[in-house]
Amino acid sequence: MKKKILVTDRFAQDSYLFLQQHAQFELVRSDHPQHLPLEHLVSANALLIRSRTLINEELLKKARQLQLIITGTSGFDHIDLEATQKWGVTVMHTPSANIESAAQLTWGLVLSCVNNIQQAHKMMKAGEWRRDAITGIELKGRTYGIVGLGRIGSRVAEIAQAFGMTVIAYDPYQEDDVFARLKVPRLSYEEVLKTADILSFHVPKTLETEHMLNRSQFEYIHRGIVLINTSRGSVINENDLVEAIENGYLRAVGLDVFEKEPLPRTSNLLNYPHVVLTPHIGANTEDAFFKASQVAANKLMAFFNDGSTSDTLPPRAPWYGATPFKGE
Repeated sequence: MKKKILVTDRFAQDSYLFLQQHAQFELVRSDHPQHLPLEHLVSANALLIRSRTLINEELLKKARQLQLIITGTSGFDHIDLEATQKWGVTVMHTPSANIESAAQLTWGLVLSCVNNIQQAHKMMKAGEWRRDAITGIELKGRTYGIVGLGRIGSRVAEIAQAFGMTVIAYDPYQEDDVFARLKVPRLSYEEVLKTADILSFHVPKTLETEHMLNRSQFEYIHRGIVLINTSRGSVINENDLVEAIENGYLRAVGLDVFEKEPLPRTSNLLNYPHVVLTPHIGANTEDAFFKASQVAANKLMAFFNDGSTSDTLPPRAPWYGATPFKGE
């Protein structure tokens, strides 16, 4: 009997055809990631999703034939993992697919901030040629601070070193050999904030990381720092960030993620020329999209062929512990 696979969101066409050519699968697409058709949901054996599909108890009660969920994303804030465990549904994600894309965007924001590219672009569009108004800084010899030395943070560190920067990092969950391999000293969170000239966050969304950068840290953060966040919007208290910007604590800010998405048009973050904003596009490259789709397809094949799994959720990691991700 064929396994029914409901594809709820964007999925690479080549990967879709790869699955379609296998006779044991019946593939069905949904045009509405947030409103899945009941006639397909009730008989689906697997869901291939992305972040726009919210998995909760209400959905799982309807999907009584469901065995497997694979999200083509590294994050999994959109999945109620307690509920999937309760209903006996296996969940996997694709955490390695967007490493290069997320690291690349991080550095795109860094370079835009340190060279004032956004302001220079606006001036040129306005017909202004005022080179003296655009002054940047060189990266070589400066200190890059990383909070979260996982897959993406490690790649960001390698690029920083290629620029001739000194890299320091805080990550209480990585083993010493990770720091040693990257030749990055392990410092406390406070030391990184006080020392770094450029600071970027690469941490998951947990109760522990929520608002881990707030007014109390801004009081002692290195003055003139460039702050980058491409991880999760909840990591930074945006009200406190606006206050720090107003106080002149930060040279520039680059943000791809926000506490509320889409970012409200009333957000004060839109008012500052030295704040560079992008709409959560860290994984939005053709390459990352294809890799996530193909990895998801391979995981689905393996699961139904021999029951094997990889990158299962909840993650078997010490940082996850008893503090589950919160649904957005």
